[in-house]
Amino acid sequence: MMNKILVTVVVPMIEEEYDIYIPVSKIIDVAINLIVKTVNELSEGHYQIKQNPILMDSNGNAFVKGYTVKESGIKNGDKLILI
Repeated sequence: MMNKILVTVVVPMIEEEYDIYIPVSKIIDVAINLIVKTVNELSEGHYQIKQNPILMDSNGNAFVKGYTVKESGIKNGDKLILI
């Protein structure tokens, strides 16, 4: 899985966190959509898909859309927050 990294996604809205593999070559916008769909499935629908979700690092900084996951500096084992 050299082209994917494992991150922990914290979802405060449902007070859960999930370990998810994301592709490093995807644009952040696409990666966020993949994460949202995965969280919705893993939470069995408790996390409602909404428009314009925000993905932040553990310091509360939102990732800039338009960059790839790799360019954004997201690394294997990072904890991300989905708002």
